[in-house]
Amino acid sequence: MQIQEFIKKYYFSVIVIALLFFALIVRYYHTKIGLPYLYYWDEPQTASTALHMMKSGDLNPHFFAYGTMMIYANLFVDILHYFSLMGHPPTAESYLTHIDEILINVDTGWKWTISHPSFYHWNRVLSVLLGVATVFVTFLVGRLLFNRWVGLIAAAFLAVLPFHVIRSTWVATDSPVALFVLLVVLFSLLFIKSQKLSYFILSLVFVGVAIATKYNSGLAMLIPFISLLWLTFISKEKVKTYMWFLVPTIPIAVFLMIMPYAIIDLPTFLRHVGGEVRHYKVLGQAGHTLSPGLGHLKFQILQFYSHIGFFNSIMIGLGVLGILFRPLFIFTLMMPFLYISYMIGTKVGFHRNFIQVYPFLALLFASGFYIVYKIIEQVRIRFAWQRAWITPIAVVSLALLFLVPQASTTYALAKMEKKARDSRTHAIATINATQGFKKLIIAQELRMHKQDLRKLNLPYKIKPFLNIISQKTDNDTLYILPALVTSYKWKKDQKKIATMRNFVTSIEPFIITKVSKNDRGDTRSYVGITRLYHYSISPDILLVKNWRKVLEK
Repeated sequence: MQIQEFIKKYYFSVIVIALLFFALIVRYYHTKIGLPYLYYWDEPQTASTALHMMKSGDLNPHFFAYGTMMIYANLFVDILHYFSLMGHPPTAESYLTHIDEILINVDTGWKWTISHPSFYHWNRVLSVLLGVATVFVTFLVGRLLFNRWVGLIAAAFLAVLPFHVIRSTWVATDSPVALFVLLVVLFSLLFIKSQKLSYFILSLVFVGVAIATKYNSGLAMLIPFISLLWLTFISKEKVKTYMWFLVPTIPIAVFLMIMPYAIIDLPTFLRHVGGEVRHYKVLGQAGHTLSPGLGHLKFQILQFYSHIGFFNSIMIGLGVLGILFRPLFIFTLMMPFLYISYMIGTKVGFHRNFIQVYPFLALLFASGFYIVYKIIEQVRIRFAWQRAWITPIAVVSLALLFLVPQASTTYALAKMEKKARDSRTHAIATINATQGFKKLIIAQELRMHKQDLRKLNLPYKIKPFLNIISQKTDNDTLYILPALVTSYKWKKDQKKIATMRNFVTSIEPFIITKVSKNDRGDTRSYVGITRLYHYSISPDILLVKNWRKVLEK
């Protein structure tokens, strides 16, 4: 086959593959954010639980605040990575000689303990692959509803959207459940179009998978049910009585296959899930509590707008008109409508809970271009322009005008994240380059990771900050201290924190250098602060020489 023939026959497939590759790269570049330190509060709930199961052999996660689908998926990845690390030499950055060398929160009492961060990296890669799969399924849904070009535009929108890129990185349930819910919609659409029972069964299977990932996706069960109603109006004889019974039966069976301990350990399951219900419906979350109803809806709309932008929002609004050309588009949009209607009735305002809406916004965005195509084509026909290529060229150019700048920004951000290092990692070279000292004393509150500590050229000891303040110092020692300390238990720790902060102010003349934040230039308020009791994100670090004799004088 000649090159011209190949390009003519497969050019569209090449475009789709290239788009998916881009989606993979920009997401993969984020997978080492922070490591060997954690930046995302919820990751240990999934990642460390999976590692504990691998170490203990107890397949009961004893944690049901989320569904356990991703815990088991990460367990499988962890087993593969365990064998990989066992084959690494001691000179490698991360290696294992025995499974018991893996330390997690249950071993240390510190929730964010990760002795071998590469486990988290591999888990994040799994999340990335599921995020890329969501991009591909968005393409399939768009192609099914409209045509392949609309599917491509929808997939491109999601592929380059920074919010989806970043959320596809963490070891969490939000991004994976978006994929499983979208698969429910895809197979329900295929069932309506082809009337094949296999598609209906697959849609119900993914309902079970989605619920076992995140409980609020249980609303997805309504989609296969509505597809049966839809088909009843089209062709009543195609809908058999037993199909209605499959709607609850298959999802429940799949859910229990993935989460058998929801029954075996029923009291723990009920406590955890009940706690989440009360958390969202009654208690709310400090700093994230909203008034249910219109107040919550307004907040989330503003969040959507901030992540999507003005011009994209205009195109999404225009895309609603797509339902005039494709009635099945109404069916497709039922899932996000039902989900948003339910979630705004809660009190907790985490926008990450709405990530499963974004593939549908991508479809609306692409539908907007379909409307533009129809408008331009009508104008061309009205004025009898003979060149039929005018319409597709105009629409493609407009789509590129929207998507290329966003893709460029997303790629630049991904490259920056790929190079970024936590301040504690970043400080190692500075510490090693500091001359005139024979040993190091490091404040325990910095929680410097062994992976970084192994790179130090001098012997070191780790001590609590207050002990360092009170003990004798000498000229041979370089002190590695936090520049700013805070705590969420402010009233309890106020005196302790005041002592630390006053001390840092008093030794200012003896500070050799300060390592601030990291090379990302992150300006978020909590970056640079060392927090007691839980993780810090790139704390500001001080390298300090002996202050004792001078202060005593």
